[in-house]
Amino acid sequence: MADMMVGLLLIFIILLTYYVLRSQQEISEADRVSKTEQAAVAARGIILNQIRDRINDDRIEFDAMTGTIRFSEEVLTFEPGDFGIPAAAEPVLEKLASALTATLPCLAHLPDQKELDCDWLDQEFEMQNIIDRDLGHLNRFRPEDAPPLIWIDGVFVEGHTDCTLFNSADPDFRNWVLGSQRAANTYRFLTSVAGGLGEIFSKDPEVDGTAHRILGVASYADRRPARNFEQAEYPSDHRLSDNPSTACQVFAREERNAAAGIMTQNRRNRRIDIRIVMGWTTRQMDGVNGP
Repeated sequence: MADMMVGLLLIFIILLTYYVLRSQQEISEADRVSKTEQAAVAARGIILNQIRDRINDDRIEFDAMTGTIRFSEEVLTFEPGDFGIPAAAEPVLEKLASALTATLPCLAHLPDQKELDCDWLDQEFEMQNIIDRDLGHLNRFRPEDAPPLIWIDGVFVEGHTDCTLFNSADPDFRNWVLGSQRAANTYRFLTSVAGGLGEIFSKDPEVDGTAHRILGVASYADRRPARNFEQAEYPSDHRLSDNPSTACQVFAREERNAAAGIMTQNRRNRRIDIRIVMGWTTRQMDGVNGP
């Protein structure tokens, strides 16, 4: 019996040691993945700050949490049913196109870009820390001699509408079309004033088969009302309503009764957002795996 108990105890110790080592490996792997994700979010925040500084216009809103750039109602809004770019918005859109072309390739790839200045990104990234832990040098996540661990995967020009339905056979779908028309027109304008913007790839297509152009368009119709970035929430009437049509009636009544020059929620909803989406990989690489 004593020998059997010793044998069982030995087996228990071996199993316990195995699971402890396995748990440590899983914790280390989770920490590595978390750090890569944090590096991607931190790098995107630096890009957004640089775009904001280059545009230098307080009427442009930036949300680092979602990677969103929004034009205020003073810059770019649309009349009901319209998708043309207002002439007054063109100067700001030109600044945005220039800022995007100068900054996005630092976390993506622009073929034949010979004089790309990304020193500001390297310097800012070195100063980043998450939960009192330095992320280190950017080249740990974007090495020169290997595919990147973090990159810009997409920049979407998003078209939005208010919730007013069209008098047509399919009124709901018509808003989806209107949103895409607004996004497509904005895309055309941006790429017409900055030709290289539409040629930016997520990675170098000559060495990575997963590379693709990052700039695209999307439509959300009325599904994403303009929310308050500072409070990180949607309008109360939309958020608290069990029936979306009820919120729509509130917004429509507000616009009908508003005095001239008063900005309403419906008008804010007829807008364009620019959303930067990051990509990252969990593959291991020498020099990047450690926390």
